[in-house]
Amino acid sequence: MSLCQTYRDLSFQTWRFLEKARSISHQPLEETITDKNLIELKLRHSHDVISTTYNRRQEGVNGADWEWWFTNSRKTAWYGVRAQAKILNFKANKFNALNYKNQTNTLISDARRNGLVPLYCFYAQWPLSTNIQARNCRTFANAPESYGCSIVDAYTIKTNKGKSGSNSLTSVMANAFPWSCLVCCQGTIQTLDTNLPNRVKSFVDKVILQDSSDDIPKPQVIEKPPNHITALMHGENIDNRLDDTNLSGAIVVVENDG
Repeated sequence: MSLCQTYRDLSFQTWRFLEKARSISHQPLEETITDKNLIELKLRHSHDVISTTYNRRQEGVNGADWEWWFTNSRKTAWYGVRAQAKILNFKANKFNALNYKNQTNTLISDARRNGLVPLYCFYAQWPLSTNIQARNCRTFANAPESYGCSIVDAYTIKTNKGKSGSNSLTSVMANAFPWSCLVCCQGTIQTLDTNLPNRVKSFVDKVILQDSSDDIPKPQVIEKPPNHITALMHGENIDNRLDDTNLSGAIVVVENDG
C-alpha cells in the first residue's frame, strides 16, 4: 500500500471510529486517535516511518505539538510541519480546546522559529445528512470520510478566532483539506523534482497558503534536518537535550522509491 493510500485509509478509519463512538455517546481523546494512527502508519510502512515521543509531552487543553518531517529516499531533502491535533466534541459539535488561551499564537511562533509550517490536524465526523462544506485537493472524488483527519493552517485559525462560532464544526471544516492531500496531491507540482518533500511544500504553498499575506513565511525544503531529528534517525535519545517544552514527539516519513 502506498503512503498516499495509507493516509487516505487512516482518515476513513478515524471517521468510522468516531462514528461508532458517537453512536454510543462516548467521547474519545485526541491522544487515542493520534496513537492509533501512528501505530497503523508504522505497521504499514515499518521501514519508512520513524517516530519518537518526548518526556516533556503535554496533553489535553495545554496542547501537544508534533513535528512531521518528510524526506526523500536519499534523505537529502527535508520539509517540516508543526502540527497540533484537535478532536471534535460530539455534544457541542465544536473543537472545544481550539481557542484555548494563546495556544494558536504559540503554535505559530514555535513553527516560525524552527522554519516549519504550522497546521492543525482535526479529527472529525458528522452525520451524512449534515451540510458541511469542506475543501478538496481534487486528487480523489470528494468523500466525507476523507475528512476524518483534516488539516487547516494555524494562520487561518488565528484570523477566525475572534469570530462567533469559529471553533464550530461548520466553521473549521470550511477551511479544511483531507490530510492525505499532503502526500497525495500531484496537481501543484511544476518542477521536474517531484520527490515527497517538494510535493508537500508545493501543496502547502500553492493551496493551503495561497491566499496568505506576504508577511506569512513559506518554509523551504532544506538539506539537513535539525539535530533532534538527526538523533532520531540515528536511534539516539535526545530527551535531555531537547529545549522545546511544547514538543510532544516527532515523525519522519521517508519516501520509498519502490
